[in-house]
Amino acid sequence: MSDKFVTFGVALALAISVAAIFLVLTTYKPSPPPPQPAKPKIVLVPIDFVLESPAVDKLISALIAVAQRGDVAGIVLLINSPGGTVSATEALYTTVAGINKTKYAVVNGLAASGAYYVAVATERIYATPSSWVGSIGVIAVMWPEEYFYDIPDYIYTTGPLKYYGRELTDYYNDIERVRLNFVQAVLKGRAGRIKASPDVFETASIFTADQAKELGLVDEIGGIFDAVRDMAQRLGLREYEVKNIGQVANATYSPSAEFKVDLNRLLNSTPVPLFYILPTAVQWTISVKTAPNATLQPLPFDKPYVVLDMAHNNMIPRSFIEVLRAELAKRGYVLAAASSEYQLTTLLSNATALVVVNPTAPFSKEAVKAVVNATLRGVRVAYFYDMRASAIVVISGVSYVAPYSLYAVFDPLLMYFNMSGLRAVYNFTAGGANYVQNWQFVEVKPSGEWNLTRGVEKLVLFSPSAVATNAPLRLEARGYVFGYGWGNYTVAAQAGNFVFIGSVRSFTPYYITLGDNWKFFSNLVDWLVEKRPIVRRQGPVSAVIYTN
Repeated sequence: MSDKFVTFGVALALAISVAAIFLVLTTYKPSPPPPQPAKPKIVLVPIDFVLESPAVDKLISALIAVAQRGDVAGIVLLINSPGGTVSATEALYTTVAGINKTKYAVVNGLAASGAYYVAVATERIYATPSSWVGSIGVIAVMWPEEYFYDIPDYIYTTGPLKYYGRELTDYYNDIERVRLNFVQAVLKGRAGRIKASPDVFETASIFTADQAKELGLVDEIGGIFDAVRDMAQRLGLREYEVKNIGQVANATYSPSAEFKVDLNRLLNSTPVPLFYILPTAVQWTISVKTAPNATLQPLPFDKPYVVLDMAHNNMIPRSFIEVLRAELAKRGYVLAAASSEYQLTTLLSNATALVVVNPTAPFSKEAVKAVVNATLRGVRVAYFYDMRASAIVVISGVSYVAPYSLYAVFDPLLMYFNMSGLRAVYNFTAGGANYVQNWQFVEVKPSGEWNLTRGVEKLVLFSPSAVATNAPLRLEARGYVFGYGWGNYTVAAQAGNFVFIGSVRSFTPYYITLGDNWKFFSNLVDWLVEKRPIVRRQGPVSAVIYTN
């Protein structure tokens, strides 16, 4: 009996032991192996597009993400770009220079201007054998609306440099300062390696890879794998990965490769029209608009008339025509608009006077002769020349408010009366308590004997245009002209039967109510229709007549 219990006990013990061993074997999980450290990465950064926003902004975001990663050992810029805007170039340059990683650059095709500027932020530059390198310089676009043309009259600012930003001469100096920034970056980034005279930077030349190496602008003739191998050796990397920036950075970075850029797009991508770019990469397309003539229904002649020139794409504010027409109507005259030079020359034969306002097409020799001969016969001419005047022009069915200065051309008619139009005159230092004291308004106090200024004590003219003339009867304004400086400028003058008036907007509602502007304009209309002998030639042809 006892033997049975002993046998049962042994069997039970063995069973329990087997169960325990089975339980241990089924529940045991070995410890995972220790994690292997990530391989260091050399990141390739393609720069194969025109350097402008927003492409550069996206690249900078990606570079910032890469710079914060501990597994990134170095960066290789792969450059094939003509450069771009100054702001985008310098933003990318300072970003690359500030990254605390080893940085190389490989020129694979082109590193011109701003693209080379970025390259010198790296420690070492390679260039493939057929690459081009250099063009160290600046392009500045002297945009007409900002510098060569006067601020349009439909723009009101509270300071003389609010619109322009700075004087043109200062802008020229800025261009040189920007160039020097480029040169200093090259001298700093290539310190001890430049083998060329500093004169090489004055020419903005572009060089082959071999020439660039001889001058010290690049270090080696080679490609991507040469740069990667040398970087790995320098960093002592035995095992490493080569990754594209898009595989490493969280930021989205996928710009399309571009090597040509339209000028308008380039200008819209930067607040300052200065560029570190190869000129041949820019599509220099600027569209020129033309101003059409106004069209009104022709009416028969039954009153004496004054001719309004509309044959030279004249830019005339409608409100000016309203004031002129009303003043003539008070005196029993109508305003007849000549829409062609044939109409103009024929209408002059029986006209009392001619009014010319801001022509954007020059008078032909025949038209000049007709006007000059008309003045010799007694016909009087008032020529309004206002660089800041604007008018509505229609182009392809779309209406635009456009400044005369955008369309102004040399007109030989003024020359025959010994006159030449200049730019607008400003009260440069004004800063008064009301708008009449704004820098754009010039106060003029007439002196001397002149019928046009009879009863006029003070004119308040809206940036009148100046004229160069030796005419004995003149109205002078003390003011400032961009490009000429301070001085006494003639803003109205008379030579025989020809009068120049350097303002249009000053004689429109509500400007005509300022000072004695209306009195001056009334004197001018009186002079135009004054009773006097006029030698008549032949009857008029059909024309557009402005009536009340």
